[in-house]
Amino acid sequence: AKSGEVWVNELRLKEFNNSGGWAAQGNLNMQLSDFGTVNVQGKYTSEGFGGLEQGVMQRSTDDDKTYSVTANFELGKFFPDKAKVSAPLYYSITKDEIRPKYNPLDTDMLLSDALDAAANKQERDSIENIAITKTTNRNFSLSNVRVGIQNKRHPMPYDPANFSLSYSHSHRYTSGETTVYEKEDEWRGSMSYNWTPVYKSFEPFSKIIKSKSKWFDILKRFGLNWLPQNVAFNSDINRNYYELQERDMDDLGGEKLPLTFSEQFLWNRDFSLRWDLTKNLHMNFQSATKAEIEEPYTPVNKDLYADHYKAWKDSVMTSLRHFGTPLDYNQTFSLSYQLPINLIPLFSWVNSDVKYDATYGWARGSDLEDGTSLGNTITNNR
Repeated sequence: AKSGEVWVNELRLKEFNNSGGWAAQGNLNMQLSDFGTVNVQGKYTSEGFGGLEQGVMQRSTDDDKTYSVTANFELGKFFPDKAKVSAPLYYSITKDEIRPKYNPLDTDMLLSDALDAAANKQERDSIENIAITKTTNRNFSLSNVRVGIQNKRHPMPYDPANFSLSYSHSHRYTSGETTVYEKEDEWRGSMSYNWTPVYKSFEPFSKIIKSKSKWFDILKRFGLNWLPQNVAFNSDINRNYYELQERDMDDLGGEKLPLTFSEQFLWNRDFSLRWDLTKNLHMNFQSATKAEIEEPYTPVNKDLYADHYKAWKDSVMTSLRHFGTPLDYNQTFSLSYQLPINLIPLFSWVNSDVKYDATYGWARGSDLEDGTSLGNTITNNR
Protein backbone atom coordinates (compact mmCIF):
# COMPACT_ATOMS: atom_id res chain seq x y z
CA ALA A 1 0.00 0.00 0.00
CA LYS A 2 1.08 3.52 -0.77
CA SER A 3 0.03 6.73 0.89
CA GLY A 4 0.67 10.41 0.23
CA GLU A 5 0.00 13.72 1.86
CA VAL A 6 -0.31 17.17 0.26
CA TRP A 7 -0.14 20.40 2.26
CA VAL A 8 -1.42 23.73 0.86
CA ASN A 9 -0.18 26.49 3.12
CA GLU A 10 -1.46 29.52 1.25
CA LEU A 11 -3.71 30.01 -1.76
CA ARG A 12 -3.55 33.53 -3.15
CA LEU A 13 -5.18 35.39 -6.01
CA LYS A 14 -2.28 37.28 -7.54
CA GLU A 15 -4.15 39.76 -9.71
CA PHE A 16 -7.65 41.14 -10.30
CA ASN A 17 -9.37 41.89 -13.57
CA ASN A 18 -8.49 45.54 -13.20
CA SER A 19 -9.78 46.95 -16.48
CA GLY A 20 -10.97 50.50 -16.00
CA GLY A 21 -14.06 52.27 -17.23
CA TRP A 22 -15.24 55.74 -18.03
CA ALA A 23 -18.22 57.99 -17.47
CA ALA A 24 -19.55 61.17 -19.02
CA GLN A 25 -22.57 63.38 -18.74
CA GLY A 26 -23.89 66.39 -20.62
CA ASN A 27 -26.54 69.01 -20.05
CA LEU A 28 -28.13 71.42 -22.54
CA ASN A 29 -30.57 74.21 -21.62
CA MET A 30 -32.43 76.22 -24.25
CA GLN A 31 -34.55 79.30 -23.58
CA LEU A 32 -37.07 79.88 -26.38
CA SER A 33 -37.76 83.54 -25.64
CA ASP A 34 -40.96 83.80 -23.56
CA PHE A 35 -42.46 80.72 -25.25
CA GLY A 36 -40.75 78.04 -23.17
CA THR A 37 -37.65 76.13 -22.17
CA VAL A 38 -36.09 72.82 -23.24
CA ASN A 39 -33.60 70.83 -21.18
CA VAL A 40 -31.67 67.80 -22.51
CA GLN A 41 -29.52 65.62 -20.25
CA GLY A 42 -27.45 62.55 -20.98
CA LYS A 43 -25.27 60.28 -18.86
CA TYR A 44 -23.17 57.20 -19.57
CA THR A 45 -21.25 54.95 -17.19
CA SER A 46 -19.26 52.00 -18.52
CA GLU A 47 -18.39 48.72 -16.87
CA GLY A 48 -15.36 49.05 -14.57
CA PHE A 49 -15.95 52.71 -13.67
CA GLY A 50 -15.65 53.75 -10.05
CA GLY A 51 -14.31 56.39 -7.73
CA LEU A 52 -10.67 56.58 -6.71
CA GLU A 53 -11.57 55.44 -3.23
CA GLN A 54 -13.51 52.39 -4.44
CA GLY A 55 -12.07 48.90 -4.62
CA VAL A 56 -12.34 46.56 -7.57
CA MET A 57 -15.44 44.82 -6.19
CA GLN A 58 -17.16 48.18 -5.68
CA ARG A 59 -16.85 49.33 -9.26
CA SER A 60 -19.68 49.19 -11.75
CA THR A 61 -20.24 45.86 -13.51
CA ASP A 62 -22.84 47.28 -15.91
CA ASP A 63 -22.97 49.70 -18.79
CA ASP A 64 -25.58 52.29 -17.83
CA LYS A 65 -26.83 54.95 -20.21
CA THR A 66 -29.56 57.47 -19.47
CA TYR A 67 -31.00 60.41 -21.31
CA SER A 68 -33.89 62.74 -20.59
CA VAL A 69 -35.69 65.58 -22.35
CA THR A 70 -37.84 68.08 -20.47
CA ALA A 71 -39.88 70.82 -22.10
CA ASN A 72 -42.08 73.62 -20.78
CA PHE A 73 -44.15 75.68 -23.22
CA GLU A 74 -46.76 78.38 -22.89
CA LEU A 75 -49.23 77.55 -25.67
CA GLY A 76 -51.17 80.71 -24.93
CA LYS A 77 -48.54 82.60 -26.94
CA PHE A 78 -50.14 81.24 -30.13
CA PHE A 79 -53.31 83.24 -29.39
CA PRO A 80 -53.88 87.01 -29.55
CA ASP A 81 -53.16 88.93 -26.35
CA LYS A 82 -56.80 90.01 -26.18
CA ALA A 83 -57.86 86.37 -25.81
CA LYS A 84 -55.86 86.12 -22.54
CA VAL A 85 -55.31 82.40 -23.07
CA SER A 86 -53.06 80.59 -20.60
CA ALA A 87 -52.10 76.98 -21.42
CA PRO A 88 -48.88 75.79 -19.71
CA LEU A 89 -47.66 72.54 -21.27
CA TYR A 90 -45.13 70.19 -19.66
CA TYR A 91 -43.55 67.15 -21.29
CA SER A 92 -40.69 64.92 -20.19
CA ILE A 93 -39.24 61.61 -21.28
CA THR A 94 -36.51 59.62 -19.56
CA LYS A 95 -34.96 56.42 -20.88
CA ASP A 96 -32.51 54.25 -18.96
CA GLU A 97 -30.72 51.13 -20.23
CA ILE A 98 -28.56 48.85 -18.05
CA ARG A 99 -26.44 46.31 -19.89
CA PRO A 100 -24.68 43.83 -17.55
CA LYS A 101 -21.16 42.57 -18.14
CA TYR A 102 -22.11 38.91 -17.66
CA ASN A 103 -24.95 36.92 -19.15
CA PRO A 104 -27.62 36.50 -16.41
CA LEU A 105 -28.52 33.10 -17.90
CA ASP A 106 -24.90 31.94 -17.49
CA THR A 107 -23.01 34.17 -15.09
CA ASP A 108 -19.64 32.64 -16.07
CA MET A 109 -19.98 33.96 -19.62
CA LEU A 110 -19.62 37.54 -20.79
CA LEU A 111 -22.78 38.95 -22.33
CA SER A 112 -20.87 39.98 -25.44
CA ASP A 113 -19.63 36.40 -25.90
CA ALA A 114 -23.15 35.03 -25.44
CA LEU A 115 -24.49 37.40 -28.09
CA ASP A 116 -21.69 36.49 -30.52
CA ALA A 117 -22.40 32.80 -29.99
CA ALA A 118 -26.12 33.18 -30.76
CA ALA A 119 -27.24 31.01 -33.66
CA ASN A 120 -29.46 33.64 -35.27
CA LYS A 121 -30.87 37.13 -34.79
CA GLN A 122 -33.97 35.83 -33.03
CA GLU A 123 -31.87 34.08 -30.37
CA ARG A 124 -29.67 37.17 -30.01
CA ASP A 125 -32.71 39.42 -29.50
CA SER A 126 -34.12 36.97 -26.95
CA ILE A 127 -30.90 37.09 -24.91
CA GLU A 128 -30.85 40.89 -25.05
CA ASN A 129 -34.47 41.16 -23.93
CA ILE A 130 -33.66 39.09 -20.85
CA ALA A 131 -30.26 40.54 -20.02
CA ILE A 132 -30.79 44.25 -20.63
CA THR A 133 -33.02 46.22 -18.27
CA LYS A 134 -34.85 49.07 -19.99
CA THR A 135 -36.97 51.71 -18.27
CA THR A 136 -38.99 54.47 -19.91
CA ASN A 137 -40.85 57.26 -18.11
CA ARG A 138 -43.09 59.75 -19.90
CA ASN A 139 -45.05 62.65 -18.42
CA PHE A 140 -47.42 65.05 -20.13
CA SER A 141 -49.60 67.73 -18.58
CA LEU A 142 -51.68 70.79 -19.39
CA SER A 143 -52.20 72.71 -16.15
CA ASN A 144 -54.87 75.28 -15.39
CA VAL A 145 -55.79 76.04 -19.01
CA ARG A 146 -58.05 79.08 -19.03
CA VAL A 147 -59.28 82.06 -21.02
CA GLY A 148 -59.00 85.13 -18.83
CA ILE A 149 -61.87 87.11 -20.38
CA GLN A 150 -64.42 88.51 -17.95
CA ASN A 151 -66.65 91.50 -17.35
CA LYS A 152 -64.41 94.05 -15.65
CA ARG A 153 -67.07 95.88 -13.65
CA HIS A 154 -69.38 93.01 -12.74
CA PRO A 155 -67.99 89.49 -13.26
CA MET A 156 -70.76 87.31 -14.63
CA PRO A 157 -71.30 83.62 -13.83
CA TYR A 158 -70.76 82.68 -17.49
CA ASP A 159 -67.44 84.53 -17.93
CA PRO A 160 -64.76 82.27 -19.49
CA ALA A 161 -62.31 83.37 -16.78
CA ASN A 162 -64.36 81.44 -14.22
CA PHE A 163 -63.44 78.11 -15.82
CA SER A 164 -60.13 76.23 -15.89
CA LEU A 165 -59.16 72.80 -17.23
CA SER A 166 -56.25 70.47 -16.46
CA TYR A 167 -55.08 67.16 -17.89
CA SER A 168 -52.07 64.93 -17.20
CA HIS A 169 -50.82 61.49 -18.18
CA SER A 170 -47.82 59.64 -16.77
CA HIS A 171 -46.48 56.38 -18.20
CA ARG A 172 -43.80 54.01 -16.91
CA TYR A 173 -42.58 50.91 -18.77
CA THR A 174 -39.89 48.47 -17.61
CA SER A 175 -38.53 45.22 -19.05
CA GLY A 176 -35.65 43.05 -17.86
CA GLU A 177 -34.36 39.73 -16.56
CA THR A 178 -37.33 38.61 -14.48
CA THR A 179 -39.92 40.86 -16.13
CA VAL A 180 -41.28 40.54 -19.64
CA TYR A 181 -42.82 43.94 -19.09
CA GLU A 182 -44.15 46.09 -16.27
CA LYS A 183 -46.17 49.16 -17.06
CA GLU A 184 -48.18 51.70 -15.12
CA ASP A 185 -50.32 54.54 -16.44
CA GLU A 186 -52.12 57.31 -14.62
CA TRP A 187 -54.55 59.72 -16.22
CA ARG A 188 -56.05 62.74 -14.52
CA GLY A 189 -58.47 65.33 -15.83
CA SER A 190 -60.10 68.13 -13.87
CA MET A 191 -62.45 71.05 -14.39
CA SER A 192 -62.75 73.95 -11.95
CA TYR A 193 -65.29 76.75 -11.72
CA ASN A 194 -64.91 79.78 -9.48
CA TRP A 195 -67.15 82.85 -9.50
CA THR A 196 -66.66 85.82 -7.19
CA PRO A 197 -69.25 88.53 -7.88
CA VAL A 198 -68.45 92.21 -7.34
CA TYR A 199 -71.43 94.37 -6.37
CA LYS A 200 -72.75 96.76 -3.75
CA SER A 201 -75.10 95.49 -1.09
CA PHE A 202 -78.68 96.80 -1.05
CA GLU A 203 -79.14 99.22 1.88
CA PRO A 204 -82.80 100.31 1.79
CA PHE A 205 -82.67 102.66 4.78
CA SER A 206 -79.39 104.47 4.15
CA LYS A 207 -80.97 107.07 1.83
CA ILE A 208 -84.37 107.21 3.46
CA ILE A 209 -83.14 108.12 6.94
CA LYS A 210 -81.33 111.45 6.81
CA SER A 211 -80.80 111.83 10.56
CA LYS A 212 -77.22 111.59 11.81
CA SER A 213 -78.34 110.29 15.18
CA LYS A 214 -76.55 107.08 16.23
CA TRP A 215 -79.90 105.68 17.30
CA PHE A 216 -80.71 105.09 13.63
CA ASP A 217 -77.41 103.34 12.80
CA ILE A 218 -78.97 99.92 13.32
CA LEU A 219 -81.31 100.66 10.40
CA LYS A 220 -79.00 102.73 8.22
CA ARG A 221 -76.27 100.07 8.23
CA PHE A 222 -78.64 97.24 7.42
CA GLY A 223 -77.79 95.80 4.00
CA LEU A 224 -78.83 92.79 1.94
CA ASN A 225 -76.43 90.91 -0.31
CA TRP A 226 -78.49 89.66 -3.21
CA LEU A 227 -75.63 87.59 -4.62
CA PRO A 228 -73.24 85.16 -2.91
CA GLN A 229 -69.63 86.11 -2.20
CA ASN A 230 -68.24 83.01 -3.90
CA VAL A 231 -69.41 79.93 -5.78
CA ALA A 232 -66.93 77.17 -6.59
CA PHE A 233 -67.16 73.72 -8.14
CA ASN A 234 -64.46 71.15 -8.91
CA SER A 235 -64.63 67.87 -10.79
CA ASP A 236 -61.64 65.53 -10.85
CA ILE A 237 -61.40 62.20 -12.72
CA ASN A 238 -58.41 59.99 -11.91
CA ARG A 239 -57.62 56.59 -13.42
CA ASN A 240 -54.68 54.33 -12.57
CA TYR A 241 -53.80 51.07 -14.32
CA TYR A 242 -50.92 48.70 -13.53
CA GLU A 243 -49.91 45.58 -15.45
CA LEU A 244 -47.08 43.10 -14.83
CA GLN A 245 -46.02 40.10 -16.91
CA GLU A 246 -43.33 38.15 -15.07
CA ARG A 247 -40.88 35.85 -16.78
CA ASP A 248 -40.73 32.14 -15.95
CA MET A 249 -36.98 31.67 -15.48
CA ASP A 250 -37.37 27.89 -15.18
CA ASP A 251 -39.11 27.54 -18.54
CA LEU A 252 -38.18 30.42 -20.82
CA GLY A 253 -39.75 28.85 -23.87
CA GLY A 254 -42.93 27.64 -22.21
CA GLU A 255 -46.22 29.29 -21.42
CA LYS A 256 -46.36 32.70 -19.80
CA LEU A 257 -47.02 33.16 -16.12
CA PRO A 258 -50.44 34.58 -15.13
CA LEU A 259 -50.77 38.31 -15.75
CA THR A 260 -50.85 40.58 -12.67
CA PHE A 261 -52.86 43.79 -12.91
CA SER A 262 -54.65 46.37 -10.78
CA GLU A 263 -56.97 49.22 -11.69
CA GLN A 264 -58.72 52.15 -10.06
CA PHE A 265 -61.07 54.71 -11.59
CA LEU A 266 -62.38 57.52 -9.37
CA TRP A 267 -64.51 60.61 -9.94
CA ASN A 268 -64.39 63.22 -7.18
CA ARG A 269 -66.65 66.27 -7.10
CA ASP A 270 -66.95 69.12 -4.61
CA PHE A 271 -69.06 72.25 -4.32
CA SER A 272 -68.79 75.29 -2.04
CA LEU A 273 -70.99 78.31 -1.48
CA ARG A 274 -70.18 81.33 0.68
CA TRP A 275 -72.97 83.86 1.14
CA ASP A 276 -73.08 86.75 3.58
CA LEU A 277 -76.82 87.39 3.45
CA THR A 278 -76.35 90.58 5.46
CA LYS A 279 -73.38 92.28 7.07
CA ASN A 280 -74.08 90.26 10.19
CA LEU A 281 -75.46 87.00 8.81
CA HIS A 282 -72.86 84.67 7.26
CA MET A 283 -73.52 81.32 5.62
CA ASN A 284 -71.11 78.63 4.34
CA PHE A 285 -71.93 75.36 2.63
CA GLN A 286 -69.53 72.69 1.36
CA SER A 287 -70.14 69.25 -0.11
CA ALA A 288 -67.86 66.56 -1.51
CA THR A 289 -68.67 63.33 -3.36
CA LYS A 290 -66.25 60.50 -4.05
CA ALA A 291 -67.48 58.08 -6.71
CA GLU A 292 -66.04 55.02 -8.41
CA ILE A 293 -66.33 54.31 -12.11
CA GLU A 294 -67.22 50.64 -12.25
CA GLU A 295 -64.87 48.45 -14.28
CA PRO A 296 -65.04 44.70 -14.91
CA TYR A 297 -62.12 42.89 -13.33
CA THR A 298 -60.20 42.17 -16.50
CA PRO A 299 -56.90 43.26 -18.05
CA VAL A 300 -57.33 46.43 -20.11
CA ASN A 301 -55.12 45.52 -23.05
CA LYS A 302 -56.66 46.15 -26.45
CA ASP A 303 -53.92 44.28 -28.32
CA LEU A 304 -53.98 41.08 -26.24
CA TYR A 305 -57.59 40.95 -25.04
CA ALA A 306 -59.76 42.70 -27.65
CA ASP A 307 -63.03 41.12 -26.43
CA HIS A 308 -62.33 42.00 -22.81
CA TYR A 309 -61.48 45.55 -23.83
CA LYS A 310 -64.86 46.04 -25.53
CA ALA A 311 -66.70 44.83 -22.42
CA TRP A 312 -64.57 47.11 -20.25
CA LYS A 313 -65.28 50.12 -22.48
CA ASP A 314 -69.06 49.53 -22.45
CA SER A 315 -69.09 49.21 -18.65
CA VAL A 316 -67.04 52.38 -18.14
CA MET A 317 -69.16 54.47 -20.52
CA THR A 318 -72.35 53.33 -18.77
CA SER A 319 -70.92 54.17 -15.37
CA LEU A 320 -69.77 57.62 -16.56
CA ARG A 321 -73.26 58.42 -17.83
CA HIS A 322 -74.57 57.69 -14.33
CA PHE A 323 -71.81 59.78 -12.66
CA GLY A 324 -70.23 56.67 -11.15
CA THR A 325 -71.12 54.72 -8.04
CA PRO A 326 -70.91 56.92 -4.90
CA LEU A 327 -68.45 55.70 -2.29
CA ASP A 328 -68.90 58.49 0.22
CA TYR A 329 -70.53 61.90 0.55
CA ASN A 330 -69.79 64.64 3.08
CA GLN A 331 -71.29 68.06 3.61
CA THR A 332 -70.89 70.86 6.14
CA PHE A 333 -73.13 73.84 6.80
CA SER A 334 -72.43 76.78 9.08
CA LEU A 335 -74.49 79.85 9.86
CA SER A 336 -73.33 82.67 12.10
CA TYR A 337 -75.14 85.83 13.15
CA GLN A 338 -73.71 88.78 15.02
CA LEU A 339 -76.53 90.59 16.77
CA PRO A 340 -76.32 94.32 15.90
CA ILE A 341 -77.16 95.28 19.45
CA ASN A 342 -73.84 97.14 19.71
CA LEU A 343 -75.19 99.70 17.21
CA ILE A 344 -77.65 100.90 19.85
CA PRO A 345 -75.82 103.62 21.82
CA LEU A 346 -77.06 102.28 25.14
CA PHE A 347 -75.56 98.83 24.42
CA SER A 348 -72.46 99.82 22.44
CA TRP A 349 -70.32 97.82 24.87
CA VAL A 350 -72.21 94.56 24.23
CA ASN A 351 -71.21 91.95 21.62
CA SER A 352 -73.36 88.92 20.96
CA ASP A 353 -72.89 86.07 18.45
CA VAL A 354 -74.99 83.09 17.49
CA LYS A 355 -73.57 80.18 15.47
CA TYR A 356 -75.02 76.98 14.05
CA ASP A 357 -72.92 74.13 12.57
CA ALA A 358 -74.09 70.91 10.99
CA THR A 359 -72.21 68.05 9.29
CA TYR A 360 -73.51 65.06 7.41
CA GLY A 361 -71.60 62.06 6.11
CA TRP A 362 -72.54 58.96 4.16
CA ALA A 363 -70.22 56.02 3.43
CA ARG A 364 -71.04 53.07 1.23
CA GLY A 365 -70.92 49.68 2.92
CA SER A 366 -69.13 46.58 1.70
CA ASP A 367 -70.81 43.94 -0.44
CA LEU A 368 -70.40 40.21 0.08
CA GLU A 369 -69.57 37.81 -2.75
CA ASP A 370 -73.25 36.87 -3.14
CA GLY A 371 -74.19 40.55 -3.60
CA THR A 372 -75.53 41.06 -0.06
CA SER A 373 -74.80 44.54 1.25
CA LEU A 374 -73.57 45.03 4.81
CA GLY A 375 -75.34 48.39 4.90
CA ASN A 376 -74.19 51.97 4.60
CA THR A 377 -72.97 54.27 7.36
CA ILE A 378 -74.48 57.68 8.08
CA THR A 379 -73.09 60.26 10.50
CA ASN A 380 -74.78 63.50 11.46
CA ASN A 381 -73.59 66.14 13.91
CA ARG A 382 -75.12 69.45 14.87
